[in-house]
Amino acid sequence: MTVQLLLIIFSITITSIGGTSHIWNINEEIDSSVSFRCEIDELNPNAVITWVYRPKIYKIKGVKWLPLYANARRLTQDNHRYIVDYSGYNEKTKKYLSILSINQLKLSDEGIYMCKSNQYQSIASLFNLTISPSMKILPNDGIIELNRVQRSINLSCIVREVSMNTIDPLHLKWYHNNHEIKNSYLIEKPFKHENQATLHLYIRHLSFNDSGLFKCVYDNGKASKNVQIFYTSSSK
Repeated sequence: MTVQLLLIIFSITITSIGGTSHIWNINEEIDSSVSFRCEIDELNPNAVITWVYRPKIYKIKGVKWLPLYANARRLTQDNHRYIVDYSGYNEKTKKYLSILSINQLKLSDEGIYMCKSNQYQSIASLFNLTISPSMKILPNDGIIELNRVQRSINLSCIVREVSMNTIDPLHLKWYHNNHEIKNSYLIEKPFKHENQATLHLYIRHLSFNDSGLFKCVYDNGKASKNVQIFYTSSSK
């Protein structure tokens, strides 16, 4: 049974995606994780839900689908980055549920992932995954509340490209309340290493005017992160 199933999957070749399929476009940062949720209507007892993958970059003629999973059985070589949670039939939703998760995303993971049963009437679910540069702000993004005695803060914006091309630090910029930072007391120190770059923002002599939204932007919006800073005046 296993050998027959593998032969069927490897023989899949298509030139287009049918209009009856459900397609979701998903973008995730490099090194992050993603999960694809696939629900299929009630199946017969011998039905199999299969996950296959079509790489974005392929060198073979035609469009080939590579096997990943059948139900919860792995069809590829051992790879802990890929995990399938196959829950079987849910009486409440009246559907079968299968979730494919990929950890530590790489550029090579870009492509289309398809979930489909081997029943003729089953409609495929397709997920078009693209990978974007990763960005993080240190000490953290989100919200930073400064204490009353704090006189300075150092923010670091770190971006990593999906390829190994060197990043030009000039493509990294800091903004404060949607205005590009060019003040003399705000010191920007760009550092670069292969496909990663860091732009430090050092704010001295903090005041109430330094509160607000700080944004780090890479390559005109290719990647961006925000940090909201609340400063409590010493007179409070």
